Amino acid sequence: MKLSTILKSELIKADCTADNLGELFTEVIDILNNNGYISDKKLIYTKLLEREKLGSTSIGNNAAIPHAKVKGLDQTIVFIALSKNGINFNNLDKVDCVNLIIFIISPINSPVSHLQTLAAAASLIKNCPNFVKMTNSLNSFEILDYIRGTEDGYD
Repeated sequence: MKLSTILKSELIKADCTADNLGELFTEVIDILNNNGYISDKKLIYTKLLEREKLGSTSIGNNAAIPHAKVKGLDQTIVFIALSKNGINFNNLDKVDCVNLIIFIISPINSPVSHLQTLAAAASLIKNCPNFVKMTNSLNSFEILDYIRGTEDGYD
């Protein structure tokens, strides 16, 4: 599976303004709600926060994959957020700030699809450790094209 097959340019935010995890979740959830992808903002926020409390979804390379499975969705949603200032995901110190955040929100009854999407996100992060630097001046359409090219490169 490739992220680019389910990712849409309107679900890429290259200039997140959030300063912390709560603000980031709110910023992304508001965009998802305003574009009609979700209807229960509080449920999504709660599920993402619950997952983060189990253990940080930061996976290295200044990237994180916050994810949740929720009732009421018809399909998996992938949202990419880029933060120039970085977001602290580990609640310790700001040494390990995350700049690339790939959100995955899946229907609760699609565990296989959820895992495949997580694997695709991890693969993108692993195969493109300079993602933020390479996409720094790109808009959402160009970022999606960049992801397609990157994923085509490791078929």
